[in-house]
Amino acid sequence: MLIFLCNGFEDKFKFEMSENRVCYCCDCSCFAKSNNSFASPLPIKFCSKLLVCEMESKDDDYWNDSASKSFNFDEDDVAVLEIASNNNKRSLFGDDTASESNYSSGQRELPLHTIISDENLEIILQEQSRNEMTIPKGISLEEEVKLLRKKIQEFNYAPSAASVIRKLILGKPCSLEMFRSMAEKEQLLDEAIASGCGNAILKVTLFLDQTLKKKLFYTLLQTRPEAVHHYVNYLSLRLKVTECTDLLVFLGRHHEASLLQFSIFVCSTSNLDIKRQRLKKIYSDYFSQPGANTFYAQLVINYLNLLEYQTGELHSSGGSSKALAIQDKSVLETLNYVCGKYKWGDTALQTNDNPFKLAEFHQVSQAQFEWVALNERARQQAWLDFDHIFERKAWLNLKQKSFKINIPIDRTILRLYSLHAPDPVLNTFLAKLEDPHRRLAIARKVHSKHGVVDALVLLKDRTELENYRNSLDTGTEERLYAENALKSLNNKWKSDAMKLIK
Repeated sequence: MLIFLCNGFEDKFKFEMSENRVCYCCDCSCFAKSNNSFASPLPIKFCSKLLVCEMESKDDDYWNDSASKSFNFDEDDVAVLEIASNNNKRSLFGDDTASESNYSSGQRELPLHTIISDENLEIILQEQSRNEMTIPKGISLEEEVKLLRKKIQEFNYAPSAASVIRKLILGKPCSLEMFRSMAEKEQLLDEAIASGCGNAILKVTLFLDQTLKKKLFYTLLQTRPEAVHHYVNYLSLRLKVTECTDLLVFLGRHHEASLLQFSIFVCSTSNLDIKRQRLKKIYSDYFSQPGANTFYAQLVINYLNLLEYQTGELHSSGGSSKALAIQDKSVLETLNYVCGKYKWGDTALQTNDNPFKLAEFHQVSQAQFEWVALNERARQQAWLDFDHIFERKAWLNLKQKSFKINIPIDRTILRLYSLHAPDPVLNTFLAKLEDPHRRLAIARKVHSKHGVVDALVLLKDRTELENYRNSLDTGTEERLYAENALKSLNNKWKSDAMKLIK
């Protein structure tokens, strides 16, 4: 049996019922009494205070008992919340000392302004302080009808734009259908933009899209870039390319419209034939028109040529695994494929099968080209091809060649060491390090004995060189190289001393 205590009236009263579980704090005459239960209750919001307790009617000692029993799925065992007498703290399930209050108090609280802006917080506080109209108690039926009519009139006629935007920010349900005139809709959109709430801006924008002609709608957005930003993102995420493109073209943002077409249509399919057809159509519709961005147009042309080259390689190789692996891949992955099939030193080849021409056509930087070519040739153990990668002809003397590298030399040496490059190759790159201290550190890291000796000679550290020579095995080529370096260092030291004496 359920017993309800309510203080909705001036005098407290208690009544019992078996079905309904809510007290509505109004005259009992408002209910139709049937089978010892109450029916047809009023809305719950008219209840001011409520205390519901489940108990057996015969247990009169319940209200005088200070022990609160917690729920347990086992009917025989009931866990008791014991109140400690010394510090007035609750102990849950016996000896468990860890409580939710202690746990939550240790958590770090974030500043409120990092969660919500000051403007939106002010709106929430103002909304909470408002008292919605409620029907007073004890009024006549005519007065109640008048109040309900007033609420209907407020619903039918347009409220202020600020109040509607406030409800949108708070996530409360509200209708925008009352804003019918063009001025009211424009004011509503400006109020949403001023609030800075993206959800409110988008909801108002979508409402205007549904209730205005396209030309009026686009004209309204023309001077409001914030609304355009949210609306374009909404359309692009839902792949409404035509509507989004029409809006951008109307606003004069042709470059964005063309790039949107390029990104959505190209990324939406993995079929190379369909992708090439779409690219050609996009190029003819947007990028080949007068006033189009030449940089973007060239990118589309290069992408088309890359797809055609990849498709051609697949057909010419008979569907080989390497050619299949580069289908619809990036320029650098295609460059790695070309470096593997190219005969280095053949400068007569002027097509995309020449990695130098492929890199030049697709505007690959020199550092990217060198890194891709170095890794590919090193994996193939083709160390002699490094001369064609890093050697350049001099401007004044075409017969003379110079070593030039555009990637960090120390990173190059470490990469070659990880790819098991032989010592002569490592020594060639170590010799390009001008700082002897860096050369010595890198040489020791890659275990290049010749490199360590050369660095110590540059540092003129005869003591360290002698110690390093003694650490090498007798009769080995590295020990002989260290002894010769030490002799040359001694001779040079003596000649320098004689010059100082003279």
